[in-house]
Amino acid sequence: MQGQAVDLGGGVYKKRLNKNEHRSIILAKGKNIWVFQYLYAKKDLDNISIEDLVLLKTLASNYGAMTVAELDKLIESKELQEIYYDDEEI
Repeated sequence: MQGQAVDLGGGVYKKRLNKNEHRSIILAKGKNIWVFQYLYAKKDLDNISIEDLVLLKTLASNYGAMTVAELDKLIESKELQEIYYDDEEI
């Protein structure tokens, strides 16, 4: 919400966290689907590889193609965890 994210294309974003000490890779497709896919310390990895970026773009596209029912099934099976903002579903 405060910016600090780099658009890597294809629905993949790199977001700076904790005063730029940590990073997250977020997959986004459309307005409703945002998946925190990968969290890491900047000291351990500065940039992701081109090969990983290609795979992440494919994964973002796959999430974007899912129906609400398919996403709900992943949440029910604990393969995904839904995050709430201010105690409200987003």
